[in-house]
Amino acid sequence: MLLTLLERLARRRKRPGANGIWTAVAFAAFLLRHHQQRTHRSEVALREELRPGESIVISHTHVPQG
Repeated sequence: MLLTLLERLARRRKRPGANGIWTAVAFAAFLLRHHQQRTHRSEVALREELRPGESIVISHTHVPQG
């Protein structure tokens, strides 16, 4: 929520002739938002309790979303 507010404020203040810091803030907020979205999608959490003698094989494969 704070990131959204900061991004909106920076977009409003980013005008021709304005201080360049607001352009940098808007760009940083944009990059941070996209980074969070990308890392959020790639997280997979699995918890499995193994009994003695059991094993687990973990493989990484790409499954197209669509």
